[in-house]
Amino acid sequence: MSLRASRWYLRLLQCVYDLFYAVLLLVGSPFVLLMMIASPRWRAGLRQRLGFVPEREGSRPAVWIHGVSVGEVLAAKALVDQIAREMPWLDVVLSTTTRTGHEAAVRTYPGRLVFYFPLDFSFVTSRVMSRIRPSLVLLMELELWPNFLLTTSLRDVPVLLANGRMTATSARDYRILQRVIPEPMTRVMHYCVQSEQYADRFRSLGVPSEHISVTGSMKFDSIPESPPPGVRAEYERRLCIDAGAFVLLAGSTHAGEEEVVLDAFAEIRRKDAGARVVLVPRHPERLDEVEALTRSRGLDVLRLSALVAGGPTAERRRAAVVLVDTMGELAALYSVADLVFVGGSLTKRGGQNMMEPAGLGRAVVVGPNTWNFRDPMELLRSRLAIAEVGDADAVCRTLVALHDDPERRRELARRAREVCMESKGATRRMLLIIQDRLRSTPGAPSEPDPPQAC
Repeated sequence: MSLRASRWYLRLLQCVYDLFYAVLLLVGSPFVLLMMIASPRWRAGLRQRLGFVPEREGSRPAVWIHGVSVGEVLAAKALVDQIAREMPWLDVVLSTTTRTGHEAAVRTYPGRLVFYFPLDFSFVTSRVMSRIRPSLVLLMELELWPNFLLTTSLRDVPVLLANGRMTATSARDYRILQRVIPEPMTRVMHYCVQSEQYADRFRSLGVPSEHISVTGSMKFDSIPESPPPGVRAEYERRLCIDAGAFVLLAGSTHAGEEEVVLDAFAEIRRKDAGARVVLVPRHPERLDEVEALTRSRGLDVLRLSALVAGGPTAERRRAAVVLVDTMGELAALYSVADLVFVGGSLTKRGGQNMMEPAGLGRAVVVGPNTWNFRDPMELLRSRLAIAEVGDADAVCRTLVALHDDPERRRELARRAREVCMESKGATRRMLLIIQDRLRSTPGAPSEPDPPQAC
C-alpha cells in the first residue's frame, strides 16, 4: 500500500470510530447529561477534554507523558526529574484522565503544562496534537485509544508504553477486541513492561519481541531513600503524637475497609490507651461518611486540615482518630506510622500502592486483592516482606497481632525496605529508550551527553 493510500486508510478508520462513538453518545446521552449535572467529576476539565487545551509555547521538542490517575502521575516523577537534568532541551507536558490525577499533577509538576486527556474523537485528538506538538508520547501503563493512536500515526509521532502490564484477563479481552477492531498493537512503537510474564502476554497479542523491553516497575523509583528531614517531627507535632505512641495508618481506603480498621483499633485501644489511628479515604467525597462512621463508634475524630502546627490542646489530645481531608500528604504521613493497612485490597479495586510505606520501612498489611500491583507483590511475598491475608476478619486479627508483636513488625519493615531499594532502576532504563528514540528529532543535540550513573 502506498503512503498516500495508507493515510487515506487511517483516516477512513478514524471516521468509522467517530461514527461508533457518536452512536454510543447518542444512546447514552440521558445518562451522560444526568451524571454531568450530578457529579463534579464528570464536568471537570470538559473544555480541555474537547480539545481546547492550552497551546504549548516555544518550538522545542516535547515529550507528552500521560498518566490516567494519581498513581501513574506520581510514578512518572522520577522520570520527569531525570529528563529535566539530562535532557534540558526537551519540554515535558503531562495529561491525566481523572480529576484527582489532574490535581496531583498540577501539585507535583509546578510550572509544567498539565491538561486533561482528550476524548477519543478524531477532530478532538487532532486539535490537541496541533496545540501540544509532541515529538514523542509516553503512556504510563496500558491505555490505548484507537483514534488517538491513529492521529499519532498520521503525524508520525512515536508512542511508547512505560510501566506496561497485562493481566491474563486483559489479554483475553484484547484478543476478543482484535476480532472486532482492526487495530494492530504495533501502533505503539515500543512496549516497556514490568516483567517477562507481561512481555509474553503482549507477544501473544501480536507485538513483535523486538518492540518489547522488560524494564521493571518505575513505581519503585518514586520511593525516596528516606523521608525529607523534619517530616516525621512535623507530623508528630501536628497530630499531637506522644513519644512512643503506637500509630496505625489506613491508606487509600475504600467503602467497607474503614470498619475493619476501626474494629482492629478498638481491640488495640483496649490494650494500649495511647494508640492513634489515621484514616486516609481514597475518595474525598467519602469524608463525611467516614467521619460519621467513626463517631458512631464513640470515637473522637479530627480532620487533618484542622490540626495546625503548634502546641497540644485538650481536643487534639483526646482525638483518637485523625481523618485526612487534604490532598498529597499520604506519602509523608506514612513516616509517622508503626503499622500500615493499604486499602483497595479488600475490594474489587485490586489494591493501592503498597510500595510507598514498604519503601519507607513500615510494616504493611494488605487483603487478598492486589492484582494492580502483581509484580511488586510477588517480590514482597518472595522475601516475606508483607503481611497478606485472605479476608476482612484476617486483616483485623493481623493488625492486632502486629501491634502486640513489635519484633515481627520491625522485621517486616526491614525486609520491605530492602526489597524496594533493590528494585530501583526502571526509570533509568526508560530514559535510555527515550533518548534513543529522540536522537534524530529536530532540536535535539547531535551528540547528547552520556547518561549519569544510576
